[in-house]
Amino acid sequence: MKWINWGEKQKTGNADMDHGHEKLVELINQLADGMESKKSKEFCSNVLEQFVEETRKHFTIEERLMDLHRYPKAKEHTAMHERFLKDVLTFKASYDAGATAEFTTLLVILDSWVNRDIMVADKGLAEFLATAG
Repeated sequence: MKWINWGEKQKTGNADMDHGHEKLVELINQLADGMESKKSKEFCSNVLEQFVEETRKHFTIEERLMDLHRYPKAKEHTAMHERFLKDVLTFKASYDAGATAEFTTLLVILDSWVNRDIMVADKGLAEFLATAG
């Protein structure tokens, strides 16, 4: 199951950011596939852990770029990263503790992140970086 299709529409124009986004979308789709095909809890937990690790790496790259180029919306953008990561970590902790997971809820959060954060906030950051040199 491909929950999110990655294509030109989602690209920001910044190769580093786009590479990270594409990796994260691949993991979201692996998670959706695991949910749909009822793969083991261990499989889903491992994919979630990979997603968290890749998200942290990706956000670190973006935040360094914002600092380096003095992005005027860095504070708001970083706060968005923190909220998103908190939501994912809360879900993962609950899932790992044995709670009955509603993966559809998580997938909606992830889809919203792609459509709001990448399509709006990250594209704005990429445009700024392109003009900042």
